[in-house]
Amino acid sequence: MPLTARQRSIHNKNGAKRSASMTKGKRSRKSSEGEYLVTNAPTDLRSISYPGGMVALALLLTARIISAYWGHIADCDETYNYWEPLHYLVYGSGLQTWEYSPAYSIRSYMPLWMFAVPAKILSFIMTPVSVFYTLRALLASLTACSELMFYKAVCHEFGVHVGRIWLCLSLAAAGCFASSAAMLPSAWSSALVAAALASSWRRRYAAAITFTAATTLLSWPFTALIGVSIAIDMLFFKKKFYEFFKWSIISLIVILVPTIIVDSWHYGTLVVAPWNIVVYNIFTEHGPDLYGVEPWTYYFVNGFLNFNIVWVLALSCPLLLLACRAVATRSIAPPAFCIPYWLSLMPLALWLGVFMVQPHKEERFLYPVYSMIILAGAISLDCIQKMTFAVGTELFRWRKERERRHYLSYTGPLAVMCVMLFSTISISRIAALYNNYHGPMVLLRHLPAEPKVVCFGKEWYRSPSSFHLPPGASIRFVASEFDGQLPAPFSDLHNATRIIHPYFNDLNKGDNTTYLPPSKCHYLVDSDIGRATHLQPFYHTDTKSWNIIASVPILDAAKSNKIFRAFYVPGISYKHVVYANLYLLKNVLIN
Repeated sequence: MPLTARQRSIHNKNGAKRSASMTKGKRSRKSSEGEYLVTNAPTDLRSISYPGGMVALALLLTARIISAYWGHIADCDETYNYWEPLHYLVYGSGLQTWEYSPAYSIRSYMPLWMFAVPAKILSFIMTPVSVFYTLRALLASLTACSELMFYKAVCHEFGVHVGRIWLCLSLAAAGCFASSAAMLPSAWSSALVAAALASSWRRRYAAAITFTAATTLLSWPFTALIGVSIAIDMLFFKKKFYEFFKWSIISLIVILVPTIIVDSWHYGTLVVAPWNIVVYNIFTEHGPDLYGVEPWTYYFVNGFLNFNIVWVLALSCPLLLLACRAVATRSIAPPAFCIPYWLSLMPLALWLGVFMVQPHKEERFLYPVYSMIILAGAISLDCIQKMTFAVGTELFRWRKERERRHYLSYTGPLAVMCVMLFSTISISRIAALYNNYHGPMVLLRHLPAEPKVVCFGKEWYRSPSSFHLPPGASIRFVASEFDGQLPAPFSDLHNATRIIHPYFNDLNKGDNTTYLPPSKCHYLVDSDIGRATHLQPFYHTDTKSWNIIASVPILDAAKSNKIFRAFYVPGISYKHVVYANLYLLKNVLIN
């Protein structure tokens, strides 16, 4: 199918020479953006195909909604800091963490209300668990829309070949499968950052500033770091001082003022939650390293698990860009290693540079740059293709045809093989996550429809949230070997969000006064992982007190091979991994 003038101008960024048509002896009109005619582009370039907007959106929606329904909650912070307070806003009950105590107030209620309003409406016609999955589908759909914006902007800024590689890689990426439907600020920021960068590349600066302000003030304040490249572009290269400051002030007022009003009403005092979380994590001695301290290799291993070969390509992107410029100069136009190019990739470099040196490391901290990781990998793959073509023109008969043949004609199979290898490993990773950890998402479905107390002990971090309980039921905790701080129920009083409880602290010190004795629990979640101790016995073996209502398999990581617990290989993995049981127990001594 012949390309439009705009499509041909985009294809030029993949190596074809750009030239404007001139009429001899006549004054040519000024071309609008994208209206370039390619007079000497290789003829086979005109047949290049790539998914249009509707096709790309359909593919992205399919992939993300699959993750919403089959993905599991990988981080207990998602359950206790977001799903639980959201359940309180919708149903009036749930668990409260110290972050939501008025004494600290480092979490904002404003973004939760954006989901609580539709959830409240849905609660009149759906069960809580149906509301849960509908909200996840909503999150997945919003993520897909932002990724569509990113895909179209990549095609415009980096060329359609890089764009279509990015799309193929994004669809199968295990990291995107985990993040796209997560109820986490870093996941919201992943979508908002993608939309902000896409708007910036398309020169839609008002939208770029608004999305940046939204991710900073509503989601995660530290993502302001990603807006540095947008500010540099507008202030130093485009000289758009008035537009930058105008939309920055407008965004600040429109987003921050309502946030302050909502949070101040909930906490009962003037609160600027985005500022509080910055103060806690930067200006306190224990904020950055109280939880999740990991070695410097953590992100390298985690990045490979989520993006396998693309992670390696992304980290190699700067070197490959320089090598492509040096090697491919004679055979093909190299990528433009100029200010716009490095400026576009700056957010990824800044983010990795800052977070890799922090002692507190978690997988979700990289969510905001997941789209950029895949983009850097796609650019690296494009560079490898160009260098392969450059070498081929010197060693093989490609040289005779290099003026009329495009580099994709010879190196297309290389890209296809890389995408297929990446997709195969990613799907293997997704299958392993589903097989190993999806059990807790379905275990509580076996609860009867009655308001009872469901307790968690040593498996406290596997709770999928109160949305998975029947109406009127509640989650509590029993003592275990874990001595850190666990959430406590919101008060039944009308001003529950304003009450300061003495058992909350910001030092992760546990308080046994919030625990229930096992005899007070109607149901208990237990497992046969590890060994029995005084504080966490194998309750399921005490048949005089507990009946097993249901059980699901759960990975026993300590007894499983590290490779095969991370990736699923049909017919082989089951020989190298060990599954334990997660039990739902009923207390036979109380009704």
